[in-house]
Amino acid sequence: MSRALRNVDDVYFSHDDPFIDFSSAGLYLVGLQTTVATVACSAASIASCWLLPNTMISAVRTLAITSFVGFMCMRQAIRVGKARGVYTLFNALRPCVVVYIAVLTIEQLVHTCVAVDQRPHAHTLTFISHLAVAVMAASGMWRAAKPLSESDGPFIATASAIVVLALLPPPATPLAGPLCQASSLFGAGERLVRAFFFSALFVVHTYASPPQRNSMHDLSVCMFRCTAASVWVLGCHLYILWLPIPQAAVALWSRFGSESTMNNTQPNYNALDTRSDGGITDVELGAIASMQLPRDENGVLIPPYLRTEPAFGSIPDTRTASPQNARPTSPSSEGLVMDVRHLTCAIPSTNSSSSAMTKARMAEIAAGL
Repeated sequence: MSRALRNVDDVYFSHDDPFIDFSSAGLYLVGLQTTVATVACSAASIASCWLLPNTMISAVRTLAITSFVGFMCMRQAIRVGKARGVYTLFNALRPCVVVYIAVLTIEQLVHTCVAVDQRPHAHTLTFISHLAVAVMAASGMWRAAKPLSESDGPFIATASAIVVLALLPPPATPLAGPLCQASSLFGAGERLVRAFFFSALFVVHTYASPPQRNSMHDLSVCMFRCTAASVWVLGCHLYILWLPIPQAAVALWSRFGSESTMNNTQPNYNALDTRSDGGITDVELGAIASMQLPRDENGVLIPPYLRTEPAFGSIPDTRTASPQNARPTSPSSEGLVMDVRHLTCAIPSTNSSSSAMTKARMAEIAAGL
């Protein structure tokens, strides 16, 4: 086990494409699946305490039923089509149900050791718990404003608040807790809303800051950051339960809205360049293409390796060109020798009366090439 954990960064959970295609509609089904699974776990915990008599209610039984529902809902990703990055996001969203069940368990542990006759400092502990949740909510908004930031400041703030809650928990209540208390209709609705907002925030932050690859290291970082940004919903006061809506809006705008605005400011077209890759304009290329290459007396084109290299400005005699008096050249090694003056001569002059050059002049330029 220790040998396998040394290379934990190289362990991939699937052969899914590491790139995530956000333009595909099938990619967002796993986010909806995660939200539905979390709400189903909350409903299962409520129903387990409602359907059984008070003498048969057990926190262990409720936890087992809730965990089974979460496992069945997140056992396999719902995939439609071939959207890239589905399994990467699904593995990053799976811990949402685990975190929710863990929070229910910890909340139930708060009410285990209860002093029925004495509750000292109840108001102080309540104030400290609300203050810690407020710090967690502020860190979640901080993460929403900069979803792609590599700073661990929001996570450190949330972790510090959780440590304070662990050392100074809120006051306990006898026979209470989400796993063994038959809540009222209003209380059940509140728990369902909390589960929905928590999972929705978790999904939004996962899509806003997805893991770079489907590996243990990147998935763990994504899970810790998204949990720190959304777990405050499960412990906040009822009066601020609407704050996840602006936090989700800020996260989506910071991640996707700013990119679309930057893309709209860019020009839709680029300036066209009329020059070729070699630096020759279209006019020069047309003039070179219209030149007549030298031919022999039978009209056959003279190959480059049979041509002589006369001095510039002289008219060669193509009829006397032969393999004996021509210096062979290797086209593959030396290439075709070209002078810039040849190209300038090939361009028609705008001041001349005729737009076309004489055949003798074009033959002279072609022979020089």
